[in-house]
Amino acid sequence: MINLRSLSNFNLYPSVNEHEINRVETEMGLQFPKVFRELLMLTNGFETNEGVVVFGTDIINERNQTYEVPEYAQGYVAIGSNGGNKFYLMSANKDAIELLQVDAGVMNPQFASIVSGNFIDWINNGSVNIDLLEEETDNEQLCDLILVNPPSGGALDLKKIQEVFNINKGLFDLLKGSKQLPFVLMKDIPISVAKNNIRVLGELGRLLKLSDDH
Repeated sequence: MINLRSLSNFNLYPSVNEHEINRVETEMGLQFPKVFRELLMLTNGFETNEGVVVFGTDIINERNQTYEVPEYAQGYVAIGSNGGNKFYLMSANKDAIELLQVDAGVMNPQFASIVSGNFIDWINNGSVNIDLLEEETDNEQLCDLILVNPPSGGALDLKKIQEVFNINKGLFDLLKGSKQLPFVLMKDIPISVAKNNIRVLGELGRLLKLSDDH
């Protein structure tokens, strides 16, 4: 559930009802994720001080058509932008919760980065612009990423962690290391990046620990 207090510092708009949301879905020929519908019934989009914009029903169709999302990102809907020529994509189905970010000039989910594994968590945590987060890491304290608990999902869990953190170690090495805990997955990561990636992982983040010896 979206925490209304998390929206208090944003520029909000009058909410819309299900009839209006259904109308736009029909117009676009797709289905919005249930979590996105929940947001629209609280505020018809919003803007943050960091330049993040989440589209309302008044502009979402135009934005998707202008940037040819149906053609180049079939099965997805652009629900917002980061203010820096990048768009937020979600799978166009009612159960989708993952939020992706893709360059407007590419508009291909295959080249997208994960903003959050859970759209509502992203909103409740302040709708962080991850590009700005990365810019702040140049002189930031570093940490090591350590696997401290065995993954119940085995290779699938480790593959997800590998993808989110862009770990160079091969999956075989990760599997081997997961049998000898604690196991250092990466060294010298900016703390803010590591914490954001752990949020993206959701429950899997509980398998990890950040070192504090830097």
